[in-house]
Amino acid sequence: MRNIVISKSPAPTLRAAALIFGLTMLTGAAAADPREVGIWYDDTGKGAVKIEICTPTTLCGKIYWLKEPLTDGKPKIDRYNPEPSLRTRPICGLPILGNLEQMSEGGFDNGWVYDPKEGKSYDVALDLVAPDQLKVTGYKGMRFLGKSFIWTRAPADLPPCASDASAVPDKSGDAAGTASKKSAAKASASAAKLGAADVKPAKKTKKAEKKTTTQPPPVASN
Repeated sequence: MRNIVISKSPAPTLRAAALIFGLTMLTGAAAADPREVGIWYDDTGKGAVKIEICTPTTLCGKIYWLKEPLTDGKPKIDRYNPEPSLRTRPICGLPILGNLEQMSEGGFDNGWVYDPKEGKSYDVALDLVAPDQLKVTGYKGMRFLGKSFIWTRAPADLPPCASDASAVPDKSGDAAGTASKKSAAKASASAAKLGAADVKPAKKTKKAEKKTTTQPPPVASN
């Protein structure tokens, strides 16, 4: 009678299982981080968009950096938005991409893109044409009739525009305060020369302040 020997060596089996598990984890991580994710300079080089994973199946993007974040000393706003209640939204951090779905043939499509320079929205598709080049195609209904632009990958340490805008002080209040102080100083000097009964510095100060505060505020533009 032939003896059957059963080998009790689970180590190779465990190593194989661990290897399979590791490969599965790596595949999952790669799938969760498409190459389109990151910070991209737009075709003008004056702005950058941060593309992120917004849901397990879609990408979205927002304005992350602006070469010129201010207009007349004020942060740029969404002034051309067709909805009046949204025209005071800051351009910095503004969502401009959304609902981009990954296609089986590659790339992302069926999303929307918003152009704050015109206040208009379009359908949009993304195609990675090189490791650091992203083709962005905006269209209405039919993709082949759309218009494409090439975005370039920006460095990961590019500073966000929010910090640029907050670092610049609002000088309008300082200018008004300086003008008021100068008016008061002139009135006081006149009073010292002519006598307090001959001049009324308080009225002159009020006129100067009124003149300063009634000037029309600057209007931000894109």
